[in-house]
Amino acid sequence: MISSTLLNILSKLTIKEYKEFGEFVNSPFFNKNKNVKKLYDFLKKFHPEFENRKITKEHIHEKIFGKTVYNDGFMRTVIFNLGKLAEDYLAYVNLRKDDLDRGISLLKELNERKLEKVFLRYYSEIEEDLEKTKYRGPAYYFKKYQLQNEMEMYMDWSKFKHKDYKNYTDKTISYIDDDLTSFYLSKALNHYRFLLDKANYEQIEYKYDFIDHIIEYLLKSENHFISKTKIKLHLYEVLLLKEKKEKYYTILKDILINERDQLNHSDRYSLHNILQSYCVNMEYQVNKDYLKERFELYKICVDQGLYAASEHLYFDDLAFGNIAKTAITSKDLEWAENFIAAFSGELSPESRELVVNYALARLNFEKKLFDNTLKHLSTIKSVRHIQYKLPIRDLTLMVYYELSQSTQAYYQIDSYRHFLTNNRKSLSESRFERISNFLKYFTRLVKLKEKGNSGELRKLKKELDECLNILERKWLNEKVKELVPD
Repeated sequence: MISSTLLNILSKLTIKEYKEFGEFVNSPFFNKNKNVKKLYDFLKKFHPEFENRKITKEHIHEKIFGKTVYNDGFMRTVIFNLGKLAEDYLAYVNLRKDDLDRGISLLKELNERKLEKVFLRYYSEIEEDLEKTKYRGPAYYFKKYQLQNEMEMYMDWSKFKHKDYKNYTDKTISYIDDDLTSFYLSKALNHYRFLLDKANYEQIEYKYDFIDHIIEYLLKSENHFISKTKIKLHLYEVLLLKEKKEKYYTILKDILINERDQLNHSDRYSLHNILQSYCVNMEYQVNKDYLKERFELYKICVDQGLYAASEHLYFDDLAFGNIAKTAITSKDLEWAENFIAAFSGELSPESRELVVNYALARLNFEKKLFDNTLKHLSTIKSVRHIQYKLPIRDLTLMVYYELSQSTQAYYQIDSYRHFLTNNRKSLSESRFERISNFLKYFTRLVKLKEKGNSGELRKLKKELDECLNILERKWLNEKVKELVPD
């Protein structure tokens, strides 16, 4: 096979893009080498898989150049040149995606060539287009900084031609300071927010002491940066993740509902997940039911289409399971059934069978159709994602209990404990404790169901009432109450 780098790039081009790349290669402005054109034409018939064994340097040389003596150095040069053209084409494709980026690049060139009248005309047009931008995230502030930086450069070379350029100077100083700071604040807070959120689920180490100074600065009453939606969003996300205070949750939920038009899809997707994480964590820390709140958030999620990290991608498989489970636990089985039917087709083909069967197993478990629950669980053959391995094991244990299959339950408990030990680093301390507590209390429950010790049952009930960080705590309590004599 020839260069994997070249073939990897070409394999990612659509049929339309490959044809356009051909026009790029055949343009004398970009390429005058006829041998490179021949190589492009030869590879065309293998697009997009490029799996044919004939794609070797020797075979290509024979097909393109006939019986001339093979020269490896020559072939490497031809392949390298087509690869460079492919890279240039991708850069061109990326640049044309954003008119503002292309306009700023034009301003840079006009500045260097000192084309004053054209520069000023395009500058005003680009500035006007930028102000029409609805979503004002980091990219918006960075483009404003770039734009004003070009104005500063223009003033530097044109100042000898103008007696008065004060109007530009005041504006530029203000914008460069404000926009560059806004860009940094939104980026820094967003990155820190990501680390804090990740720490909820797995063990990670990070040092970000400077962020405390940023937060202190932003919370000052006279500070104007906090009025910018993107900065305000990430600031309160960080505060919620750090301090777990309900007032920050309320602010963020209001942003999700009432300022949604000022946020892009990715912002709202992340925000929804953070709000959900808060509800989950608080449910295990305070004696308060957040189920209704979570269900309301998931309805907003479905309404706003926040079930994929990026628009036009598949439904996030973890979100699907959580939405179905929350609706089922909320006893709104009709909504859950309609949801599963309506959105199962939007799951990726690789995970659809797993996710749908888990959701249907949960639904049947709530309906007390335990044999059907096991049928759906047994249909799940392969689980690659640890976030699904855990709830499937939990549900399997619970259905074994309901069917009085204690032997299977004990075997599953032992298997689960080994799994936890082997995967401890993949779980946060809080989550590991939560699952361990479930296994501990579940094991005692199974034994007490077999032996029926009323004193131990009351003791177990008391411990469940006092310990909040337990998975499936509500179900455990219900089962204990069924066993405790009146």
